[in-house]
Amino acid sequence: MSDRIRKVGMSDCGEKDVNYENFLRLLPDSEIIVLSKHNSDELENCDGLVLTGGVDVAPELYGEWPDETVKVDSERDGIEYKMIDAALKRDIPIVGICRGLQVLNVYFGGTLIIDLEKFHGRNHRAISDDEDRFHKVILISESKLKNYIKQEDGIVNSSHHQAADRIGSGLKVVARADDGTVEAIESSDGRSIVAVQWHPERLKADSPFSRGVLALFDYYLKDAVPKKVFGQKSISIQQ
Repeated sequence: MSDRIRKVGMSDCGEKDVNYENFLRLLPDSEIIVLSKHNSDELENCDGLVLTGGVDVAPELYGEWPDETVKVDSERDGIEYKMIDAALKRDIPIVGICRGLQVLNVYFGGTLIIDLEKFHGRNHRAISDDEDRFHKVILISESKLKNYIKQEDGIVNSSHHQAADRIGSGLKVVARADDGTVEAIESSDGRSIVAVQWHPERLKADSPFSRGVLALFDYYLKDAVPKKVFGQKSISIQQ
């Protein structure tokens, strides 16, 4: 048992926040704080950051033009960029889920495929609002994520139409779908960063692709010694 409660900040994604909160509450000795523009400065007191799913990252951030398939929230992009800035400055763990993977990749200088179906003939969208698509994923290299999932491959859920293309600096691909789509990335330079394209918070709790992600985050949290940045609120962007 830990001698203190760990605070985990997660980016606000609206009505689906509860799915992520329930998932993250499976972490022992943890308090979940939903971070938005109104309280983003609370990340200063958090031990880790989770970037949640949601709308598309603005294509302008990686040198593309939006088309009819793209739905963005530029304010959210700005908020999450500042959260990543702050998390890196304090050297706390970062986990990305779905959009969270994509925004991390773009932040580090990577690009996205605007629409998988339109440009590559791959359908990774949810079947409906209440039903995810499922497909095979293959862990393609030795990685921390593979060490915690403890499988070479398996079945994950899918609810996205974009995906990582060129991978950002300091990141590496550690899992792909059987059609080649990037399904997981993590740091290639020792940072406590991992991101998955699937939704572990909506998989069954006993799935290795859910519990493995949580177990790796738990390991990162235990290993982290967060830096305090005094005298400033560098991520407060209240309007």
